[in-house]
Amino acid sequence: MAEPYPDASTHLRDELRRVWLRVEYEIRRGWNRGTIDRTAEDAPVWRPEDVGKLFDAAAEEWANTDDSGAQQILARYLEFSRQVDERVAATLDAARPIPLLALARAFELTRRQWATLTFALMPEVDPNLVHAYRYLARDASCRGLDGRLLATLVYDTPESRALLARDLAPNAPLMRHRLLETSAASASGQHDSLLFRRIRPATRIVHMLDGARLGVDPELAELVEWRSGDVDGVFPQAALDHAAAALRSPDVVLAVQGQRGIGKRLLLQMAAARWGQGLLLVDGRRIVGEPPAAQQAMVRAILRDAKLLDAVPVVADIDDVLALDGSELPDFVAQLLAEWRGPVAITINRERMPRLHARPLVHLTLEIPPLATRTALWRRAVPTLAEPDARTLAERFAIPGGVVVGAAQAAEASRLPADPPPHADTLTRAVGEQLHQRIQRLGKRLTTPHDFEDLVVDDDVRDALTEIVAAVKERRHVREQWGLRGAHGISVLFSGHPGVGKTMSATVLAKRLGLDIYEVDLSQVVSKWLGESEKNLSDLFDAAEPGHVVLLFNEADSLFGKRTADVKSSNDRYANLETNYMLQRLERFGGLALLTTNLTSAIDPAFKRRFTYDVFFSFPSPDMREELWQRTLPKVARAEDIDFGELAERFELSGGFIKVACERAAYLANTAGTQITRELLRRTIERMYRERGKLSTVGPLE
Repeated sequence: MAEPYPDASTHLRDELRRVWLRVEYEIRRGWNRGTIDRTAEDAPVWRPEDVGKLFDAAAEEWANTDDSGAQQILARYLEFSRQVDERVAATLDAARPIPLLALARAFELTRRQWATLTFALMPEVDPNLVHAYRYLARDASCRGLDGRLLATLVYDTPESRALLARDLAPNAPLMRHRLLETSAASASGQHDSLLFRRIRPATRIVHMLDGARLGVDPELAELVEWRSGDVDGVFPQAALDHAAAALRSPDVVLAVQGQRGIGKRLLLQMAAARWGQGLLLVDGRRIVGEPPAAQQAMVRAILRDAKLLDAVPVVADIDDVLALDGSELPDFVAQLLAEWRGPVAITINRERMPRLHARPLVHLTLEIPPLATRTALWRRAVPTLAEPDARTLAERFAIPGGVVVGAAQAAEASRLPADPPPHADTLTRAVGEQLHQRIQRLGKRLTTPHDFEDLVVDDDVRDALTEIVAAVKERRHVREQWGLRGAHGISVLFSGHPGVGKTMSATVLAKRLGLDIYEVDLSQVVSKWLGESEKNLSDLFDAAEPGHVVLLFNEADSLFGKRTADVKSSNDRYANLETNYMLQRLERFGGLALLTTNLTSAIDPAFKRRFTYDVFFSFPSPDMREELWQRTLPKVARAEDIDFGELAERFELSGGFIKVACERAAYLANTAGTQITRELLRRTIERMYRERGKLSTVGPLE
């Protein structure tokens, strides 16, 4: 029984010796037949008698005559080659971790394909082989293995010569998996025949010569991430079994859908680990911008690594590289599906599924873990966290496990050695840091300096705001513990005249809930490009989905306006599609969304039916206006002659306009070095009426 190779270097040494024996035999054979001039050294000498020797050698080929010296080398080569093959077989049976042998088995290379690879690869081990190749080829410009040498060294019979072109065809394993690369013999492209093309190993294969444990090709480090081994995660058993079964089928695409951070990649890694496989996560954003030829080369290199590493290729976050309409797959994904013989997985963050025709689709959706699971995730990520604190965090933030782990790691990283372990307040801030960065592109964070006592609103509005606070705090308990059906989130419409306190009330709600509030920048959300508005809205709602922030849509009628029944153009059709998508997305949103409008009649009725609360801010009464004047005008700046009751009765101003009037009067008073007087306020207010086209100060200012 042959002994397995103990390590990669011993095997490499024998392969090199085998190549040298074969080359030596061909050189000696050429000497004895006169086809290689012993005196020519490296440079070929093409004299008439040299050409005649070629004719004689061709005649001898048919007579099958060989010199005895060459025959001795041939015998040694054949015997040594047999010994190497036996040790290789024993090594493979023993499952020794030798990368080159693992490559031969993974790609199912034939004996001639393996020989082709080794003859191309060994000059990287011993540069002196290049000189031997040049001498054997009788070509001073030879820089390594080419088609002529390959025909001499490997495909050396008329019967096997036909296999040469087949084994170097684009779809053959050596070329399709980018184990070998070919190039023209010269920069000008002369001698473009296969026999004159240089054949060299891919850089990836050269990296495997040292025998180190296989890892991702360094040239692919920015394109892919390799994950392997057993990992721990909390998922429904049915979802894990479903994913594992799909990854066992070679002909399907497994699509795992769910918001960012919910654990789609972790689930896939756990499913693949059942079959002893890993994942090769592909970053499609770094591929789609490349030219088609470069994309093809990248995909083949990625599939080569997937084969070597026994990994399932996963196109992560595929919706980030889809066309704006979100339907057609990028070309590189279509190529991957066509060329890979095995399961493929994709992960999707948003709700729109791409169109898949190439393979059967297995679709799996991951939902936010329930309250008990979220509590367990917090305890696992922060073992020092008390059970009540973990439950409080789980109730407050409906976040996936990935965000929990990220927040725990961020809190731990910011802790000094002398500091106590992370507590609930620290972890709350860490959750915000993990999630806010995804909202800041589409919204602006508002300050929350006011509370309920700062509001000047009627009793109905105040009662509605109090009820909204209670609803947001208790909604998860009611949904999960009592089983009450309906929307998981709370959507609220604030309507009324400008300046009556809609935005201020929104900030008060956020403060009472202990949440940050972001005003959505509609100029960043709405896009003229087809599908882009929906994509932005999806990103926005996904980022706010855990309920860690309040979303405020000011002037919402521009985004949530009525749909038109009289569709006369594509613009009307796409506007209706955007409104329909917004309607669906708002209904599924799990947090608190506040919409404000000055024109309640402009809001689509379908939206109004789905609002949990529809709060109308009435125009302030004289008593409310008097209180607004007293609160807004600083005592230190106002004169004694101001009659707030008269101001409230005479001028019908909302709280927003009262604030503007006080500010403008303060600027003038400070410039003149006086206090704010009754007359100064009167002139300021009258000017505000005139600026808005009012001929008198009668009636409300709008």
